[in-house]
Amino acid sequence: MKIWRFIYSGFFHPVNNMAIDRALIDMYRVSGIPVFRIYGWRPYGFSTGYSQKMEDVLDVPSCIRDGIPFVKRPTGGGIIFHGDEVTYSLVCSEKDIGFPPTVKDGYKIICSFILTAYRYYGAMPVFAIESGQLKKGRSTLCFASFEDYDILINGKKIGGNAQKRIKDIIMQHGSIPLSLNYEPVLKYVKEKVTLSSERTTSVSEVVGRKIGFDEFADVLKESFINTFGVKLEGKDLTEEEREIADFYEQQLLQEKDCLIRNR
Repeated sequence: MKIWRFIYSGFFHPVNNMAIDRALIDMYRVSGIPVFRIYGWRPYGFSTGYSQKMEDVLDVPSCIRDGIPFVKRPTGGGIIFHGDEVTYSLVCSEKDIGFPPTVKDGYKIICSFILTAYRYYGAMPVFAIESGQLKKGRSTLCFASFEDYDILINGKKIGGNAQKRIKDIIMQHGSIPLSLNYEPVLKYVKEKVTLSSERTTSVSEVVGRKIGFDEFADVLKESFINTFGVKLEGKDLTEEEREIADFYEQQLLQEKDCLIRNR
């Protein structure tokens, strides 16, 4: 049975979260042990995709004025407002997920455990490409457009996932909303988009009751184990990983300071 390392981080500042995930990429190069991490965001804030220019897609002055944190992810994709949600990240290589023939196949394989979690609650999730409702056209905002392997429930997009690949190393993030608040997105994102409960949904809406962080985190963990047939061994960050994360945290803060100075 394949052994994965499991990290249950609890809640961190957006900058801390992205710094930790970057450190885990570095450490996978050394250890070769795949990692699955679950965490949340305190305070709530934005993350932007790696290739996005933050000042072009986000109203940075207003975020600074109102104390809304923002950070760049190491993965791709669009803007996400991280609020009442469960977030996961994983770092592995293609051999850890059975050497999928294409990038899209790998993406589908990884996301399958999320479908298992939704099915636990009796939902019927499907990938957008299999739904007959794939909407063409891109948006700077993650939840405003459908990619092939975005997940839909009752025709509505739920959450978002994004990857970064470094040779055969895969880092994947996923944002799974327990509930949704559209106001911060519409207020601080520069693109004029329409978001509503007609196009997007959350775990609590699907289930019909309030689903808390700990409950869904446990379901997600068990779904990962059952879907991939792996054993998860809980291990906190090592001292070396904390030092690497501190380095990336300072780097991210310097990038933010540079952005503020140059605006």
